[in-house]
Amino acid sequence: MQPRRRFSIAIYQQHNDEALTSLSGVVVAATSNVTAKLINGKYVFQSAGDNVPVAFDKDWEWPTITIKPHTPMLESGAYVAVAYEVSPSGEPLTDLGRRCSAHQPVFGWPPDSNDMALLIVRPRRPSASIAYVIPTATYHAYNSTGGGCYYGDPIHRTSPALKVSLRRPGGGLGAQLGEPADPYDPRSPRQQFTHWDAKFIRWLRVQNLACDFYTDLDLHRATDLDLANYRCMLSVGHHEYWSQEMRDHVARFIAGGGNLAVFSGNTCYRPVDFGPQTQHGGIKEMNRLRESWPDFNESDLIGLSYGYGGGKFGVWRRLRGGWVKRKREPIGFTVQQENHWVFAGTGLENGQTFGAEDHLVGYEVDGVPPLSNGFNTLASTPRLVGWEMGGIGALGVYQPELNAGSKQGLVFNCGTTDWARVLIDPNTKSHVVVAQITLNVIRKFLDLGSHHPSRQDSALGDMDTRARDAGEALEDLRDDEATETEICGSPRRQRE
Repeated sequence: MQPRRRFSIAIYQQHNDEALTSLSGVVVAATSNVTAKLINGKYVFQSAGDNVPVAFDKDWEWPTITIKPHTPMLESGAYVAVAYEVSPSGEPLTDLGRRCSAHQPVFGWPPDSNDMALLIVRPRRPSASIAYVIPTATYHAYNSTGGGCYYGDPIHRTSPALKVSLRRPGGGLGAQLGEPADPYDPRSPRQQFTHWDAKFIRWLRVQNLACDFYTDLDLHRATDLDLANYRCMLSVGHHEYWSQEMRDHVARFIAGGGNLAVFSGNTCYRPVDFGPQTQHGGIKEMNRLRESWPDFNESDLIGLSYGYGGGKFGVWRRLRGGWVKRKREPIGFTVQQENHWVFAGTGLENGQTFGAEDHLVGYEVDGVPPLSNGFNTLASTPRLVGWEMGGIGALGVYQPELNAGSKQGLVFNCGTTDWARVLIDPNTKSHVVVAQITLNVIRKFLDLGSHHPSRQDSALGDMDTRARDAGEALEDLRDDEATETEICGSPRRQRE
């Protein structure tokens, strides 16, 4: 937390609602340059150190706290730590603090997200069939807190850099961003947990589909995460930045019979490496290696590449009020193989387009290489004229040839960043179709068959009725115990 401040910590979890849920049974203890005092039943922390600005590529070396479970039933999942300032008697000084103190729901978007840090709790041992990998590398790549990131930030006037620190605020929540607001979901900024992964996690919970949660660093190190223990790995939202080690571990997983479900766009497009591990296994920095993989060869792993697709972002005009022309034309996917298992239960027919009214395609979308790599295109977009790259987006199934064997697994790739936005919104016209496709993929990859109960199964009949029903929540299905926590970022506002 910021030096020379007095604060308390509240822990929340992402369940199946937009609002985060207050969590009890977790102990927050002082670790480095922090003192703790129990006042009126709540711990109040006092931080020491110097309040000196630190650059985006340096270890911020802020005072730290340790968060650990006080109950064996704490499940693997996505959690949020909220830091709020308090008086000497422990009374909250802000509206957010008062809500936290009363265990009321909070939301993970600005301005509250500036006081939040994303925590990913790994399982003590594998307890589900799905490994969900949170794309923390992408979160840090776009985060210009401290004066820089991999991109030019026109709002804060920073230039692109090649190295960022992983020891700074903004790794999932509370980032400083130069991105335009998403015109189709303006409440939560892109390149943030709430905009991408929170939506998909909420849908998984409604469908009673349990996951074990990890981060890119877990996939890179392959110490806490052994993909061989899982049937399916999930890559969601905007999983753009990958190390060679991440690619190798996923390739080995697929070659051994594992399945990769990609509900993301611009996936694995840019190569990075991570700095050397500390003596405790931590990683402090991430380095951008080049603009893209040679010959867009990530398509050998996931079937598609952003280099063959396109993106539509908006136009920055400093003298005319910042970002303009943020909307994009309504483009969807046109079906080519109506009888494929991916489309089972959707009612789609060849030549029919879905998702256009909802702007499902974009803001970044991946396409098929011009020379066939064996990707089975099930649906495609028109040529993305006027978009960056200007290719043709695609959705389909792929079986990599690398290390192919008799147990070779499959890759499903939806090819677009905005899949999760439509998946969770029952008011979108293609919501039911997107939800059914997602459910078909996960059932197939887990070998669940049609017997697995889900919220989608109860929404048969008229599409409008199904869209309304799909938003209703079911009781959460809790996993086995989990004790290890990956801190992906720290509250921003209290560090500026």
